[in-house]
Amino acid sequence: MFNTWEIFLDSSFTTTFSLTCLVCSFDFILWFTPQHSLNKLYEIRYTYNKNLLMQYNSTQGNWKGFTEFGVDRARMYNVDPEDAKLRKIEQMIFINIFVLESMYAAPSLKLSTVKQSSHTEPALLLCSAYNFYPQEIQMTWLLNGQEVTSAVTSTDILYNGNLYYQIHSYLEHRPKPGEEFSCMVEHVTLRDPLLKIWELHPPLPWSERVKIAVGTFFLAVGLTALITGFIKHKKVTAVLTGQDPCRCYILYTTNK
Repeated sequence: MFNTWEIFLDSSFTTTFSLTCLVCSFDFILWFTPQHSLNKLYEIRYTYNKNLLMQYNSTQGNWKGFTEFGVDRARMYNVDPEDAKLRKIEQMIFINIFVLESMYAAPSLKLSTVKQSSHTEPALLLCSAYNFYPQEIQMTWLLNGQEVTSAVTSTDILYNGNLYYQIHSYLEHRPKPGEEFSCMVEHVTLRDPLLKIWELHPPLPWSERVKIAVGTFFLAVGLTALITGFIKHKKVTAVLTGQDPCRCYILYTTNK
């Protein structure tokens, strides 16, 4: 006989695992209802041959029997103060170990330039990690693969309000040719550190490149039309003012 433990986080996610029960013949099922907090509904259901005998509900805080055996057992558990303490401990253990681990989320990393360097001020780079859980995270700036500790300012780890976190780190530096800056993040959800390399002159987005190409095309067409019109205008002016002997001769012989 197997004890089946099922943890329901929401309507689309279910974790199921089984353990061999050597001393009982009951199915042990844990249900967690989709709530907006970690105070989730915790249920224990004892069944035998697919028949429900008794059930514990964390919202009601007691046992309820559905058969003669179940009613007798539920009454015994409900008057036992140690059983109530045990159920609370179980609820905390399963939420912390199983539910929260299933909510683990790897960070997404973004590296951007807040301010370009000038003759008077250094560049300001920003590294941001979003939507990670749990809270513990390590963010490091690297210059040519070596850790940078000076001119680095980091925010506290910020709570998003939806279980997940974010963190931001700023670096001031005057970039030199041949230097490669990168931001590295280490998190329990990552097998290897997540690395993002800063590009001194990042490529333009596709939409911007299309705009530039279209603008360049119409500029070339306009310049071509302008040059062609200017050449024609010069030729006509030369004929009318007698600066073109060939054309002037033709006009003279025709009029004669």
